[in-house]
Amino acid sequence: MSTDSEIIRRSLGRPEAFAELFDRHARAVNAFAAYRVGSDDAEDVLSETFLVAFRRRSDFDLGKESAAP
Repeated sequence: MSTDSEIIRRSLGRPEAFAELFDRHARAVNAFAAYRVGSDDAEDVLSETFLVAFRRRSDFDLGKESAAP
């Protein structure tokens, strides 16, 4: 199994590889968002979270294995 760092590194050259990171963490992010803003808005928060993460993936510290906070 790849670490989050490996997935992010791979996605820098192959953006579609980022989908693996989404698949790995979307459930947890959605659950947290639903807890904080309610289930009606959680999907929007989930989408925005991963859009920002994708756009800023080159800023990620590749020395860390996990992208989770």
